[in-house]
Amino acid sequence: MNTELRLAEEAKSTEHQIMARMRRAGRGSVWSAAQFRGLAQRNALDQALNRMYRKGLIRRISHGLYVYPQFHTMLGEVTATVAAVLHAIDMTEEIPLVPSGEYACFLLGIRRDMPSEIAMLSATTTRDIELPTVRLRIRKTAPRYLAGAGRLSGVLIQAWRHLGSKNIDDVHIAMLRQQIPAVSRQTLQPDEGLAPAWMHAHLRQLYPSGT
Repeated sequence: MNTELRLAEEAKSTEHQIMARMRRAGRGSVWSAAQFRGLAQRNALDQALNRMYRKGLIRRISHGLYVYPQFHTMLGEVTATVAAVLHAIDMTEEIPLVPSGEYACFLLGIRRDMPSEIAMLSATTTRDIELPTVRLRIRKTAPRYLAGAGRLSGVLIQAWRHLGSKNIDDVHIAMLRQQIPAVSRQTLQPDEGLAPAWMHAHLRQLYPSGT
């Protein structure tokens, strides 16, 4: 079997395996090409994804990023969610992405509406992704800014960096205590040392009673 024919057969097999994974995850799921690296060689994998894209089985969101499209009976095709896109990118990161700026504030309930530009901090990646209603800006940063990655403390540290110490008052702390369940706030105490010194007193105000 010549190289081209072998590659085509491998791509076809890879296509079936990719499709099986996507179906198990369900429509609306978003995938990075890097998540399928173990299925085939790079060329066969690229061929499989390109063929699926041309068939309309998947949509390309950005370079190396695909969605298994979801449809609504009245609205038609539904746009991939921000959460699904970020999850797909996160799956290929050594350290979880850390929400920053206005998006960190939104996740904590400090800001009510989702910002039109979402900033995420990464240990390895810098890229921009345009979605219909929002722009994702992922930026490689120094390890110290990734403290608390994947945890409530990481989101809170970045939100407070954005707001500044002058805007962290008793009203703000009371709002966070109401917004964030006590079981989640229990995780903050072990992470106190990850935060800048000026945040320590504010973090202690968020610990559940008795901790």
